[in-house]
Amino acid sequence: MILSLLILEIANQDKMPSVIIVFTNRLNIGLTAIPYHAKFQDGQQIELLEHVTPDHIREHPEDYSDEEKEMIKLLHTISDKELFRKFSRENSLRDFINNIPSNILEERIRPEIEKKMYQLVRMLAVSRVPVYFKQSGYSNVYRNDRLKIAPTPCQPLFYVNVNGDHMTYSLKFRQNGYPFSLAKKDVEVICSSPAVLKTGNKLYYFEKFESGKLKPFKEKEYLHIKGTKAIETYLSKFIIHIVEQYHIEGTGFEVVDVSEHPEVKLILEKDIFLRPVLRFKFRYGSRWIVPNQKSSVFVDFINDQGKYIFRRFQRNSETEERFFTLLKDNGLQLVDDISFAHLDDLSDNKEQLSGSINPANLVEWVREHRQLLIENNVQLELKFEGEEYSLEPVNIYFDTASDELDWFDINSIVEIPPHKIPFTKFRRNILNGDRRFVLPDGTIFIIPKAWFTKYYDLINFGKTEGDRILLPKSYYHLLDELQKSGRDDLEEVSTPELPKLKEFNSIPLPQGLNATLRPYQVEGYQWLLFLRHNRFGGILADDMGLGKTLQTIALLQKIYSSSETQNEDAPTGQLSLFSSNLQGFNRSGIAPSLIVMPTSLVHNWKNELKRFAPSLKCYIYTGSDRLRSKDLWKILRHYHVVITTYGILRNDIEILENTKWEYLILDESQSVKNPSSKGYNAVKQIRANHYLALTGTPIENSLVDLWAQMNIVNEGLLKSLNFFKKYYEIPISRNEDEAKSEHLQKMISPFLLRRTKEMVAQDLPPIMEQVVYCDMTTEQKEIYEREKSGVRNKILEAIESRPSGEQAFIALKALTRLRQLANHPSMLFEEYQGGSGKFEQMLESLENILSENHNVLIFSSFVKDLELLEKELVRRQIGFAKLIGKTQQRDQVEKAFKQNDNVKVFLISLKAGGVGLNLIKADYVFMLNPWWNPKAEAQAINRAHRIGQTKNVFVYRFISSETIEEKIAQLQEKKNRLADTFVNTSNPLTQMNSEQIKELFN
Repeated sequence: MILSLLILEIANQDKMPSVIIVFTNRLNIGLTAIPYHAKFQDGQQIELLEHVTPDHIREHPEDYSDEEKEMIKLLHTISDKELFRKFSRENSLRDFINNIPSNILEERIRPEIEKKMYQLVRMLAVSRVPVYFKQSGYSNVYRNDRLKIAPTPCQPLFYVNVNGDHMTYSLKFRQNGYPFSLAKKDVEVICSSPAVLKTGNKLYYFEKFESGKLKPFKEKEYLHIKGTKAIETYLSKFIIHIVEQYHIEGTGFEVVDVSEHPEVKLILEKDIFLRPVLRFKFRYGSRWIVPNQKSSVFVDFINDQGKYIFRRFQRNSETEERFFTLLKDNGLQLVDDISFAHLDDLSDNKEQLSGSINPANLVEWVREHRQLLIENNVQLELKFEGEEYSLEPVNIYFDTASDELDWFDINSIVEIPPHKIPFTKFRRNILNGDRRFVLPDGTIFIIPKAWFTKYYDLINFGKTEGDRILLPKSYYHLLDELQKSGRDDLEEVSTPELPKLKEFNSIPLPQGLNATLRPYQVEGYQWLLFLRHNRFGGILADDMGLGKTLQTIALLQKIYSSSETQNEDAPTGQLSLFSSNLQGFNRSGIAPSLIVMPTSLVHNWKNELKRFAPSLKCYIYTGSDRLRSKDLWKILRHYHVVITTYGILRNDIEILENTKWEYLILDESQSVKNPSSKGYNAVKQIRANHYLALTGTPIENSLVDLWAQMNIVNEGLLKSLNFFKKYYEIPISRNEDEAKSEHLQKMISPFLLRRTKEMVAQDLPPIMEQVVYCDMTTEQKEIYEREKSGVRNKILEAIESRPSGEQAFIALKALTRLRQLANHPSMLFEEYQGGSGKFEQMLESLENILSENHNVLIFSSFVKDLELLEKELVRRQIGFAKLIGKTQQRDQVEKAFKQNDNVKVFLISLKAGGVGLNLIKADYVFMLNPWWNPKAEAQAINRAHRIGQTKNVFVYRFISSETIEEKIAQLQEKKNRLADTFVNTSNPLTQMNSEQIKELFN
């Protein structure tokens, strides 16, 4: 091999220049390697022409072989310029070379150079590129400076012989099967670890050997150690590492290779990010190692009564990986080479508890998987920051009694061996989200995470008395949740049985009810009986038109049907204070029921009661001539039902609060949705045995509407208003918290029954809706844009200078003007003589519909709008009826539309006709202008789309294009999403910030 290289060198002498590699000592840097263009002179001298750099390759790539290119690029990374670029803070290369700090040189630069030179030597060993060693002080090199490198690595041979109290130690080497010694020879270290050694013109490279192990043999061939103590020390401190890494031969000792599974320990500690993590440690012999330790062999030294034994353990990577897989398969996440974290800790890696990092999730994981770990012989070390954690399994025992009328009495014990602790002791932890509970023996019990959702309601809504929890019966579904949980920690649940809803399915409709109820109405009636039996209040929240009134009348008929009602006629008019004729009136022994409603519904309720339950005697407590007396009860107690309005209830509360009613029934209960209103406060003062609310729109503005109505029928069910806002409204409305939304639905679902038209679609024809976009006339658009520009400037000024409440008021006023202009400029400017795009398109549609003999309801938010339309209908000789807030004879107006075939159009203001009308004669509905509350529009549509309708109902929504009406339609869609989440403003601008108000008027 060497001979052929020399022949090749001579043959190529005429091919100049050649690439050679030169090992040389650089000033202040030390030994390095440089690629040169060289010219071979006659004789021994080789002239070094220039350093070869990657630039030469880029200019003439065809002049270099692949191996030359690879070496040139490698050595360029340790050239002076590259070292200057990587490690220097000096301004020039010369300053860098002359002023390299010794620590930078030894700790960073020399290791980098030796690493690359070792790679170079491995490449040179199998290449034809010549390598030379240039002596210091010479500018050229000579042929006899060429270095010879064997193609295979050199192997170290260690010899140890122990004989009594005498030991010899020697080091030899083997190359190509031939042993040799470097002892007492001039050896130059090219690389220290792995070693590259130069002696004479030969280079030896090693795969593992470190040059430092050659130092003891620089002056001698053998080391002699005398004395048993010195021998034992040398063997245990030095030779043990030789045994670990190399083959060793000799006498007087034994090397035993051991193959066995390591001991395993799982430890809780912190990683560099201060996250709590679990880490494995494995024990081989006497040594515990971490998984990312690079060593694959571990050696123990034993002096067995003068017999020296090295036990060499081969690392079992397969076993270690099996334990890693065990943790990963059971839900932990490997976050670096050795650390396992809980998934919840990764998402909340700065979670704090009592000023320290919280390992709760990992401790709970270990407790839950403790048996699995024990079965796999894993030792556990769960001391963290000086605290020890309990890993005992936990069980809970519940025992529930119902001795009292309105309460469940709950006793519960938590068993954490050897401790038995009343569950109430955990109350503060669960309410505060604190998972650390100190057990009597001082160890820390980590409360399972599931408890904070599973038992929070039980603790929060129950009343703690000593070791007991008193839970109002209105929270009976919380006990059902305990029984359904199926968790391992729930050992035993004993709860009393409440009557189930299905037990009321067989109860027939009451005698004397003159109506045939649809199946869903029967279910509603039975649900009302279920609530009554269990002393629960409820909200019947069926869609408009599904018969809430009839279902309620069926309930009233049932509870009063045992009364001995006689057939004699009642006294003319309502009973006077001195009347003695009580025949046919309430003799059931049950107090009368008070039904409160908007004024517009009084007539409807009176007629419905007379029609469907004629045996129920009804007292109408309305009108300015009503009897206002503290002795009014002497009359009312003889009736089954008393009807009044929200306004009268508010004004006469001092009279009505003195009566104990059987039922307080609120129709259109959203009328008292504001908990700070006088109407709400008046309702709360009424005392009744049972409470019932009827509404198709329990939520109009916000979730507080729902809280107010539920707090009337089931006081305290959703706790205080402040609690409700913090726990439910803000997370749901602002943050769209699905978990809180689902939780609220679970809380209210037993006490709120809602069926939509879609759920009983077989009883209703479908509704077909269409949005009709109308272009404004040119003159109308000019007025609109001029007004919009003016009001926008006023709003911007208000935003800069007025508080938010005033901003909303000014914005609402401006918005109303724009809405009016979008409909018809004549609504603001009586002198306006031009047209309206929407008005013209609506009239054209109306003419087409009327020509096909249909009937139309036309709704508008503005009375002025209807008055303009009224004039046009008169001019066109189209028969119509009109209902607005000032209308006195509502019944007559409604009757005119229902019974007069010539009256095809009914003009209705939204506020006046939103509730209490049954107008199934109409099969077309026109909505002339959108408003914030989509449910108000839905109520209007329901005047036509009710039970009994046999025709398809078509709804046309007229919207002026590129106006404020389009923005309102967008707001409607957003409000519908919130309302539909729960069963389902009037000025939503009060809920907008300044930027949102600006956007509305852009």
